[in-house]
Amino acid sequence: MTTSAMKSPNKSLDHEARFTPNLDNYRTSLAYEGLELKKNTEHKSIADLKRQYAR
Repeated sequence: MTTSAMKSPNKSLDHEARFTPNLDNYRTSLAYEGLELKKNTEHKSIADLKRQYAR
């Protein structure tokens, strides 16, 4: 078994590159599937969010 495919134990997760899709491409891809993102673009205050998620 080769160890070249395994991650180095010394490597920190903070330095690992993560994939982030281009938002426009993601919306287009969702549109092909008949889906769309929520259109909640209004910015809410902390008080509004606390009221919304209060139990």
